[in-house]
Amino acid sequence: MALEPLHGVVVGRVDVGDTGRIIRFLSAEEGRVSLITHGARGKLKGLLEVGSNLVVARRRGRGDLDVVVDVVWQGGPRRARADLHRLSLLAYGCELCAAIAPEGAPAPKAFGLLSVWLELLEGDVAPGDGARLALEAKALTFAGLTPAFLRCALCGRPSDDRMRFDRAGGGAVHDACGANGPDVTIEWLLAVERLRRTPLAETVGDDLPAGPRTALADLAEWALGAGLRSRGLLDGLTDR
Repeated sequence: MALEPLHGVVVGRVDVGDTGRIIRFLSAEEGRVSLITHGARGKLKGLLEVGSNLVVARRRGRGDLDVVVDVVWQGGPRRARADLHRLSLLAYGCELCAAIAPEGAPAPKAFGLLSVWLELLEGDVAPGDGARLALEAKALTFAGLTPAFLRCALCGRPSDDRMRFDRAGGGAVHDACGANGPDVTIEWLLAVERLRRTPLAETVGDDLPAGPRTALADLAEWALGAGLRSRGLLDGLTDR
């Protein structure tokens, strides 16, 4: 049975057999969806790469997965696929936005966040640490996991210069409250809270005070209960 076409972005894939492929798809209307296609290395070769923006024609399959019948390519990464650092940011953004989206339910905020991230990756200046923190802070917020920056996540009192960023606590925690995690300054906390509230498209050139670069990624993995596999390559490239 034919289903309504679905517009979204490929956020992951797994090859099956000689020509099949399961693709993980993120859409505004249905959130995270898994689809299967046959001939992915034939007529659809090159269209089902991570980051591709597609309209998918599909039908009910015999199993749990709907079957891709045809795709209409709406656009996709070009510059991001020609540069290893941008490619790692592409994979990370796709995985993070997919992780916060529900399965089979509307996810307009997660889809919109990813769409802007993919646009930034095609710009003249690649997103830096500020933009990455903005992406992570917004993703956590959209998932209902807003990090504490300006007040202690445990006692609720205002943040000061004796804070740590405690992933188990949910953000900034006073030393006196029994915090774990890296030290953070009030300047860093104010800067990241500002990034959380700033449109993602406006964060590319933001400089940050000294502070933990991966604190929000650690919090996201803790809160979601799963590791983000694409972090390994991204963190390795950023540490160089």
